[in-house]
Amino acid sequence: MIINEKRLWSQIEKLSQIGKNFDGSITRLPFTKEDRLAMDWLCDAMKEAGLDTHHDEAGNLIGEMLGSEENEPCIALGSHYDTVISGGAFDGTLGILAPLEALRVLHAEGYRPRRTIRLIAFKDEEGNRFSYGMIGSKAISGLVSEEGLLAKDSKGITLYQGMKDFGLHPDQLGNCKMDDIKAFIELHIEQHTTLWQNKKQIGIVEGIKGIKRFSIKIFGESNHAGSTPMKERKDPVVAMSSFITKVTNCAKKYPDLVATIGKINTIPGEVNIICSEVQFSLEVRSLKEEEITQLMEEMQEFSNSLEKEQQVRVKINEEFSADPCLCSPSLREEIRKVCENAKVSYQDVISGAGHDAMNLKNVTDIAMIFVPSVKGYSHRKEEYTSSKDCQIGAEVVYHLLRELTK
Repeated sequence: MIINEKRLWSQIEKLSQIGKNFDGSITRLPFTKEDRLAMDWLCDAMKEAGLDTHHDEAGNLIGEMLGSEENEPCIALGSHYDTVISGGAFDGTLGILAPLEALRVLHAEGYRPRRTIRLIAFKDEEGNRFSYGMIGSKAISGLVSEEGLLAKDSKGITLYQGMKDFGLHPDQLGNCKMDDIKAFIELHIEQHTTLWQNKKQIGIVEGIKGIKRFSIKIFGESNHAGSTPMKERKDPVVAMSSFITKVTNCAKKYPDLVATIGKINTIPGEVNIICSEVQFSLEVRSLKEEEITQLMEEMQEFSNSLEKEQQVRVKINEEFSADPCLCSPSLREEIRKVCENAKVSYQDVISGAGHDAMNLKNVTDIAMIFVPSVKGYSHRKEEYTSSKDCQIGAEVVYHLLRELTK
């Protein structure tokens, strides 16, 4: 192996100390002191690896190994270094540190790429503080909305103000857009059990599932819980239960589609009152947009029947949509060749989670490389990828960069 396993592991451990909680989990939210400490540490690490560094108006940290042909579009890599609340050490950060180690080796070898290699440490992918999420990659892709900048954290601070307070320039995010990228590659932990269970070292991502999020309200009739007979009730909680059971069963008909109810609110929410209204969320993900459409058409029909049978009113409102994102077939083939030449085991996988690469599809061809997550754990302190698997991921990136920039 060309990649230094111990050095890469040491870098992962050092970065994991920033934002570490007493229980061993990590909380590193955007535009905080922990963010600045991590950003400064990463900047120093990039410089030590021989990269030229700068920040853009969104706060993305960018390091470059300059190519011999200045006018050639670059090869870009990267991921995010913020975490969810009480997260782990590998989500996002490995997608920065593994390519950084590959670039460190290339620099030590005296390698001069034909086209520039650009490593990007993205700001705020998770959206745990402001709920908007992916501000860094959206800025680079020209996708930031004015409404998104008005998203607020738990203290009422807007994303716009949080960026200003951090010394950034949210009024100038248009300057962040990159039009000179030949291809973008994101290495990431799988956040699922497929590679771990199948004992595969690398996942070549076919695509990232599209997402649709809905808020659903069911209106019934409030009344006394003790004196209202069951046959006379118009209980939205009962209707909601039927809806959840139905959408769960319908989702199982599609092999790669998932449907999740994450939030439920009952009104008035008292033990001795039949509810007048329930509110709940529904998130649906699939690589095939037509599957999501078919599922929701089926649920609309079911909602119509619920209204007649249970004398309630159902309102379904779409709140968020992200199209499925297919990875470049040619880049996937390059990754496949690298794995075969390096005698690294691999398989094709689908990403159920969203990633910064989704936004870059609007700018260039993208590819994603997954490494195994032990037990599939992620977004928790037990998140873990072995040092050997981290090394193998960086090794694949090293060889891929040589192929794409020679």
